[in-house]
Amino acid sequence: MAEPIVSVVIPLYNARDVIRDTVQSVLAQTYRDYEIVVIDDGSTDGSGELVSAFGERVRYILQPNGGVAQARNRGITASRGRYIALMDHDDLWEPEKLAKQVAVLEQQPAVGMVVTDVAHIDRAGRSMNEIGPASQPQQEFARLFVQGFVPTPSATLIRKAVLEAVGGFDEQFNSAGMDDHELWTRLAATTTIVGIAEPLTYHRNRETKPADIALGHRPLLINKLMARFGEDPAKRLYLQREMAFYLADQGKYLLKRGQRCEGRSVLLQGLRLSLGEGKSVKAAWRCLSRLMRSG
Repeated sequence: MAEPIVSVVIPLYNARDVIRDTVQSVLAQTYRDYEIVVIDDGSTDGSGELVSAFGERVRYILQPNGGVAQARNRGITASRGRYIALMDHDDLWEPEKLAKQVAVLEQQPAVGMVVTDVAHIDRAGRSMNEIGPASQPQQEFARLFVQGFVPTPSATLIRKAVLEAVGGFDEQFNSAGMDDHELWTRLAATTTIVGIAEPLTYHRNRETKPADIALGHRPLLINKLMARFGEDPAKRLYLQREMAFYLADQGKYLLKRGQRCEGRSVLLQGLRLSLGEGKSVKAAWRCLSRLMRSG
């Protein structure tokens, strides 16, 4: 069997309500030289049965629950294509999405990743009249770490060789959130990224991460980036400021849980960092106001 040009890698976890539509949007692509690899990360809602019903059109792999980064990595390892199209289990594509991205990689050998603009849809798939451009140099994180781009996983097409060279997704991010942010910084440091200024990807705003998971991934990302980029003054200042904002939010979270001493201690750390290396009046005020309200 000839190897496909593109491998579409879909990590799946309890998405019975949307996974059929997601796979159908891949099958509707005008570009045909692809395979679909679905990694079921231990779903318990029957999602896997819906995927298996597609038969030979989809390669279905079941694994014990290990998190989205692990599932993506397993899908990348199992893939046979030279380009990897990441696809979240609840997103959708315009029919021309792959064709336009493949054309860029075929015509520009120096480009390692191509991304598209993103149209946001609600849980039911209705338009939210919001377009997220792939290129957003006004965003400081994007400008400092990702060549001005703000990729969404489902909007990307990446050379597999480039992914393998940087090591894939960091599996310490054991739940959805910021595993992709961390990967983009490594890709941006080693290859060229370009964007297609068309909303060829639909991102479904369906899931809200629990506060403890969302908060827990922020310092993990900041510390990893500090270890890698902390010698650069502009990047270091940004990361110190982000840590101060994290401490302000973590302190508030602890106070809400009734952990008054722990929360106040974290807010004091954030205040000191804000007034020191973080150099952020806004973060300092956020910490101080929450300290004052905590009594």
